[in-house]
Amino acid sequence: MRMRFLLAGALIVLLSGGATATLALTTLGKIANEVFPRGSQIHVGKGVVAPAYEGEPQTFLIIGSDRRAASKDAFDRNDPPHSDTLLLVHLDPQAGQTSVMSVPRDLLVTITTKRGQTYYPRKINAAYTIGSLEGGTDRGAELAASTVEHLLNIKLNGVIDITFKGFIGVVDTLGCVYVNVDHRYYNEPNGSIETNYSAINLQPGYQKLCYENALSYVRYRHTDSDFVRVARQQDFIRDLREQVPASDLIGEIDKVSKAVGKAVTSTFQATPGQLIELAKLAAFSQQKPMRQVKFQIDSANAVVGGESYVTASPQLIKATVNDFLHGHEQPRLPSSSTPSSGKHLHAHASSSPGTLDLYPVSSSSRAVALSAAPGLPFPMEYPTLQTGPAVQQQVRVYGLEDQFKHRHHAYVAVWQQNGLGGYYDVEGTDWLKIPLFSHAHSETIDGHAYLVVYDGSHIHDIGWRSGKAIYFISNTLLEDLSNAQLVALAKATQPLR
Repeated sequence: MRMRFLLAGALIVLLSGGATATLALTTLGKIANEVFPRGSQIHVGKGVVAPAYEGEPQTFLIIGSDRRAASKDAFDRNDPPHSDTLLLVHLDPQAGQTSVMSVPRDLLVTITTKRGQTYYPRKINAAYTIGSLEGGTDRGAELAASTVEHLLNIKLNGVIDITFKGFIGVVDTLGCVYVNVDHRYYNEPNGSIETNYSAINLQPGYQKLCYENALSYVRYRHTDSDFVRVARQQDFIRDLREQVPASDLIGEIDKVSKAVGKAVTSTFQATPGQLIELAKLAAFSQQKPMRQVKFQIDSANAVVGGESYVTASPQLIKATVNDFLHGHEQPRLPSSSTPSSGKHLHAHASSSPGTLDLYPVSSSSRAVALSAAPGLPFPMEYPTLQTGPAVQQQVRVYGLEDQFKHRHHAYVAVWQQNGLGGYYDVEGTDWLKIPLFSHAHSETIDGHAYLVVYDGSHIHDIGWRSGKAIYFISNTLLEDLSNAQLVALAKATQPLR
C-alpha cells in the first residue's frame, strides 16, 4: 500500500511521505509514535471530537497558534498563547474535491467555557486564549473547537494545533515550498507606528520560500485585510500540497515524521490504525483538486462596544457551512455548452475586450517591459490588454532555482487590480516543469493548448508552453478576475517586440 500524507502549511500539517505494503506493523507503529509522540495528544471532553467510520467524510480543525512547546502552564510567563488561524478541512472520499475554509479570526461570537462562564462580545480567536487561561493549551484547543462547532453547527472529527516555529521546521524539512508571490512585500520596523509589525522582504514572482520567509508570507495582513491573508494561506496550502513528495525510503519518512511530531499536537492517537486511516484520507486528497470556500459575511468592520468585528448572520453562516460540506463546483471555462476537461472549447465570440473590462496597455507600461526583456534568453511574452482598473507595478527579471539546484530564468509583470490585495501576474520561465502545473487540467481553447489550475469553478492560473519556455497568468488572491477575463488575457499575451 502506498501512503501519501497531506501536509498543509500556514498552519496545517498531517504528514508527508510514503510507505509500501511491505512495511511491518512495528515500522508503522514507530512512524506513528514519531508523528504523534508521547505528550502531543490534545485531550478534549466527551463529544467535542466525533469518531468516524472508514470511508465517511471527515472534517478537521487546524489551529495555528503561538503556544510554546516547552511551556508547562497556560500563562507562558505572562503571555498566554493565541490562535492566529482557524482552518477547516473537509475530506469526502465520495466527492471529487477537498474543501478548505478559514474562519475569520475577528468573527463576532459568544464564547462559553466548560465552567459556564460566558464572554460577549468576543472575536473567535479569543476562544483559544480564554481556554488556555482556564486550563492550559489543551483547554484552549478544546474551547476553540467547541466554539467553532457551536457557531457552525458542525461536528469535528479531529483537531490539530501547529505552532509557528513548528511550521518553519516542517517547511525546512520538506526542502521549502514553491509559491507565486503576487507582489512586492516589504517592511523594515524602524520604531514608527506604520512599521510596527514583523519584518518582511519578498520580491514578486514564482519562487521558493524557506524558513521565516514562508511564515512571514502566510501571516502577512498589514496592507490588505484578514480575508486576503486567508486567501494567501489557502493558496500556499495548495502549492504545498502539489510538492509533497512520495518516497519509499524509511529514512526520509522518519525525517519528515519527526519534524511533524515536533510541530503538532492533535487529538489523534499514536497507533498504526490511526496512521493508516489518515493516510487513506490524505491519499484521496492528493488525487483531488482543492476548493477554497469563502466565509460569507455581512460586514468586515462592524463596530460593537467600540471595537471592530467581522459579522455574519445565522442565514449566511448556514449557507457557508452548506457550501463547505456539500458544495461541488465544477471547473468552468467561458463556453456555450461544451464540457471542459480536455475538450476543445471556444470562448464567447461576442465578448469584445470592452465588454470584459479589458483595454489596451499603455505605451509607458510596454516600455518598462521592453527595457527588461533583454535580460532573458527566451522571448518575453507580454499582454496587449489589461483590466480597466489595473496599474502595472513592476516588471522583474530574476533567477529561479529548481529542486535540483539547476538555475533557470524567469520574469514577472505585476498588475495592481485594486487596493485590497488585488494583484494579478503575467509570468514566464524556461523551467518547463514548475510544480505549479503538476496536476493542471489540459484544455484546448480556440485551437490553443492551455494548462489550467482551478479553484472550484474559478481559474486561478492559466498557462501555455511556447518554444523553450512556459508562460502563465495568475489570478489575484481573492480571484477578482473572471474566467473570461483570464482566458482573454492569455490569448492577448504575445511575444514582445
